Amino acid sequence: MVLLRFSRNLFFAALAVLFALPIFSLVMVFLTENIGNGIGLLSTLLPEYTFNTIVLMIGAGAVVLFVGVMSAWFITYYSFPGRRIFEVALFLPLSIPGYIVAYVYVNTFGFAGPVQSTLREVFGWGKGDYYFPDVKSLFFCVLIIGFNLYPYVYMLARTAFIAIRNSVAVATTLCCSRYKILLSVVIPAVWPSVVAGIFLVLMEVVADFGTPQFLTINTFTTGIYRHWFLLHDKYSACLLALIAISLMFCLIAVEKWLRREDASYSTIKMNTNYCHRWHFNSKWVLAFIYLVCTLTVFMGFILPIVPLICWTFERISQTNWHEFFIALTNSVGISAAAALIVVTISIIMACFARERGGLTYVVRFLSMGYAIPSTITAVGIVILLGEVSRFINDHFFGIALIGTVVGLLYAYTFRFLAASVGPIESGFNKIPREVDWSARLMGHGAVHTCVNVHIPMLKKSILVGFLLVFIDSIKELSATLIIRPFNFETLSTRIYELVGDERQMDAAPYALAIVFLGFIAVIILFQIFQYDKVQENRVNSYRA
Repeated sequence: MVLLRFSRNLFFAALAVLFALPIFSLVMVFLTENIGNGIGLLSTLLPEYTFNTIVLMIGAGAVVLFVGVMSAWFITYYSFPGRRIFEVALFLPLSIPGYIVAYVYVNTFGFAGPVQSTLREVFGWGKGDYYFPDVKSLFFCVLIIGFNLYPYVYMLARTAFIAIRNSVAVATTLCCSRYKILLSVVIPAVWPSVVAGIFLVLMEVVADFGTPQFLTINTFTTGIYRHWFLLHDKYSACLLALIAISLMFCLIAVEKWLRREDASYSTIKMNTNYCHRWHFNSKWVLAFIYLVCTLTVFMGFILPIVPLICWTFERISQTNWHEFFIALTNSVGISAAAALIVVTISIIMACFARERGGLTYVVRFLSMGYAIPSTITAVGIVILLGEVSRFINDHFFGIALIGTVVGLLYAYTFRFLAASVGPIESGFNKIPREVDWSARLMGHGAVHTCVNVHIPMLKKSILVGFLLVFIDSIKELSATLIIRPFNFETLSTRIYELVGDERQMDAAPYALAIVFLGFIAVIILFQIFQYDKVQENRVNSYRA
């Protein structure tokens, strides 16, 4: 028991140090680096970075609030043809990274793209004869991010709507109007989930590097990359990084404050497959529902995916498939390794936290890496690995840790640990404590119980955590771009390089591969969630 307690404390202490060192490295560089052109940043570029980031947060937040909540409301409480198709299709934008959507929009709606070229050809217009919105603008960036990230709000709102269906059914039998049900029952109950989804989107907006970079929008993350790696202004880069981190923690604090009083859902035990769905008295309402759902799926999934398929077939004979499969192998290999490491750490953390409830706060701290933008994580890890390499070279032997697979795995683990801890910890919470007590009565220790009892019962939770980390690592751009070994190409880095060389159509096969892998992961996750819902309904029916 003493050895187990010591191992547990040592494990969490080592993890805490590894997770704190990158941020500590940023702070040390900021305090010790020569200010250089830092004053110029404060007076010129910082207002632009701040303004653009805040506008993107407000705009994208408004889009996901409207689209995510409205679509979840329609899918849950209205009966209309095609509802089940939309129920699945509304998840699909999760499979496409925002930077791929951005580059497709630029190549499609830009001046040389097929849309404007067709308009000039049909109407005989020349340059300056017509007005077309600039794709590389804040407005388009808001639309792209909003229609790409709304599934976060859609999923949480839909889950909350399903949880209160019993209350809505009771209110309907009491002859309450839909307007009164919405104000008195629905909004108070789903508010915490919607707030959580919106603030998750806001953190993703602050952390996004690829989308603003492809649209030439100056934000905190693009500024950090530019100042550190292009202008070699470490002070300004660290200043921007610390401001972005402060903004992230402010968002987390505000979100916790807004959700300080979670809603209590109905405890009526009934089959959750049952739901009183409303039918339509007006064709205009049905038309509006189809408009919202169709436009959402079209903007978030169909419009980005169709050009990618066309460009891939158009360039199929000109694509260097040897380079493609090398990038695919590297992406799948490094992402699978990262997912395996993260899932293993998550299982150990959850097991230790289950044995000692006070460690839950430590687990929460170690999961905060998801709130740190990947660009900041990468810069902090580069600083840390550089100092460690210098220390080892001075005192022991020559070694280079920067630009290695180890550094890349470190970044993925730091960034995506929370994505795996969540489902695995949730799976542990569903296992009754009586299972642990029975194993102890049979003479089995904590390690034996975890390996032979808990893990077999957590197969689906482990698979969910693995898939989430795997697909996030596949899509990751900024950390991979900064930390990757020399000449180590992945799907995301090849897209960045080809688009930077104005070879957008040549990047289509790489983008389509990421979308395909993400699509498979989303479908598997959706099937797992649907299976869990069916099993829960069977249990409730049996108890009834």
